Amino acid sequence: MPMTPVNAPNRYACLRQLIPYAVRATRTAPLAVAAAAALLLAGGPALAGGVRMTDVVLLMRAGAVLIAVGAAFVLDDPAARTTEVVPLPRWLPRAVRGTLAVLCAGCAWAGVVVLGTFATNPDERPLLPAGGLTLEALALLSLVLALAALGLRLTPGGGGALAAPGTVLCVLVGALLPLPDAARPFAQPLSQAWDTSRWTWAAVLCAAAATAVALCREPGPRT
Repeated sequence: MPMTPVNAPNRYACLRQLIPYAVRATRTAPLAVAAAAALLLAGGPALAGGVRMTDVVLLMRAGAVLIAVGAAFVLDDPAARTTEVVPLPRWLPRAVRGTLAVLCAGCAWAGVVVLGTFATNPDERPLLPAGGLTLEALALLSLVLALAALGLRLTPGGGGALAAPGTVLCVLVGALLPLPDAARPFAQPLSQAWDTSRWTWAAVLCAAAATAVALCREPGPRT
């Protein structure tokens, strides 16, 4: 059934009412638990200090995977069937959820970076590539959101089904973390593969972010 068009003032009023609902309905609990686990993972070594940079990098990457696992649930909407008649495009609540996920994940990752920096041996601390690791974390988050957005096209949008592909992806990525430089995307800092791998992660980030935005929009009418 086509939705009745609404004028701009009514659309803005609906949007103001929608945002608090979308925020409350967002499944932030998995993201909060994952963020807490990531912070604890980085916080333990930070209390001891003097950890080798390679070990800190591994822990920070594990934290990025945990945060991405938590973010896999944010687009899951068990009430999708009951909100189809809202006179607003469905991509708006998805955008609200996605923005909330990025903000929460960003705050958690900032904490991981700070703790990881304090945990690193003072002699190696200036060499810790926080920017390069942040690029990896953003790419993983974008991949998870793109998979969740794909799930929105393939399912009604609820029950945890959207989070499954992203969770599986993060588990697979986590299994690759301990591998040596042969796993090129997870090259060690200061290695020959590091600079090349940054271009790989940048390409993944751009492609995944563009895919997530495209999939969150309404599908075009079928002719």
